[in-house]
Amino acid sequence: MFDKLLHLFYTRREGLSTKEICEILNFDYNQLYRLITKLVHLEIIKTENENKFILSQKGIDFYKGLSKSDIPLNQIEAIQKKHSIPMLKQLNAREYKWNELYRGTDISQSSMKNILDALIDAGLVKKEEGKYSITPDGHSVLSSIKELSEMPYTPSFEIQTKFWVQSSDISHVYNKIKDEIISEEEVTQSDYYISPIRYQPNTSTYLRYREETPLKHSLKKSPSHILTWTRLINKSRYENVWIMNREREETKVDHPSIIFFLEFLNAKIDKKIVKRRKRIRLKEVTINLDRIEEPLKRGAFFVEIKANAWDYDESRNKAEIINRLMKEMEIEMKSIDKSYYEIL
Repeated sequence: MFDKLLHLFYTRREGLSTKEICEILNFDYNQLYRLITKLVHLEIIKTENENKFILSQKGIDFYKGLSKSDIPLNQIEAIQKKHSIPMLKQLNAREYKWNELYRGTDISQSSMKNILDALIDAGLVKKEEGKYSITPDGHSVLSSIKELSEMPYTPSFEIQTKFWVQSSDISHVYNKIKDEIISEEEVTQSDYYISPIRYQPNTSTYLRYREETPLKHSLKKSPSHILTWTRLINKSRYENVWIMNREREETKVDHPSIIFFLEFLNAKIDKKIVKRRKRIRLKEVTINLDRIEEPLKRGAFFVEIKANAWDYDESRNKAEIINRLMKEMEIEMKSIDKSYYEIL
C-alpha cells in the first residue's frame, strides 16, 4: 500500500484527494487515511488546495532513494515491526543466546519471540545451536537502511536575484568579489525547455534538459547532461531578492540517448537558450556571470546571484546576504523577477 501510494504521487505530480486515490488504487478509505496522516506528519506528502495531497520535496527525494533499494516485500514487512531494526543492529555486533538478547531489550518475551520469528522467516536472522545471529540478507537490509538515512535531500527554497548589465560591468562585479572567491569555472550551457504532450507550456512547471561543457578541458571535469523538473509553489520579494518555494528533481542522463528518447516520445522543444557562464562560488552564495549567445540579443549580459535554504528563516538570512552584496557592487541595477525562460 505504501509503495503503491508513493508511486502514484511520484508519477502523477498533481494533487489527489483521498477519494480519488481510493478509486485509482482500490484502497480502503480508513487504511488510506491513517497512512496519509503518518506521511503528512513525516513531511513526505503535504496538502494542496481543496484537501488534496501531493509529494513534498522531501517526498520526491525519499521515493527516489527508496526505489534504488531492492528489499523484498517479506523483509520489509519483517522490519516494519516495532523493535525489529534495533534487534537487527544488536545482532549485527555478535551472536546472542535468548537470555542475553532478552536482557538487552526492553520488551516482553512474547513480543521478542514474535519479532525473532518474523526476522527468521524473512531470512534476516538465523538460529543455530541455541544462538541467534544476523544473516548476509540482514546485513544487506541494515546497509540499505543506513543509505536511506544518509540520503541527501534537496533544499525547498531558492533565493536569487538577476539583473541585466553592460559588458563593462561584468569585470567590475568580478573585481569587487575576487578576494572572496572559493572556486570558479567557465562553462557553456545549452538549455532545452521541453513541453510534454499532455501539458501546455508554462513558467511555474517546466522540464529542462541541460548540456554543460567546461571551457577548460580536463579529465576531472567532463561534459554533463542533466534533466531537471521544477514546479514553482510560490515566491515573495525581499528588497531586491526573490525567495522561491519550489520542488525540484534532477537526474543525470546519457547523451545522445536522451535526444533519441525525447524525439521518440515526440516531446516538443519549446525554447532553446545557450549561454556562456562564469560560475563563482563564495562562502554563502553562487554568482553566475552570464552572456547569452542564443537567442541572439544585443547586450545580453546578466549577473545572477543564488543560494539555497531549507526554510523561510534561513531564506531571509540568505536574502539579506545577497542584498548586502548587491549594494557593495556599486553599479546601477534593476532586479528582474523572471527566469531566462521568460525573459528570452
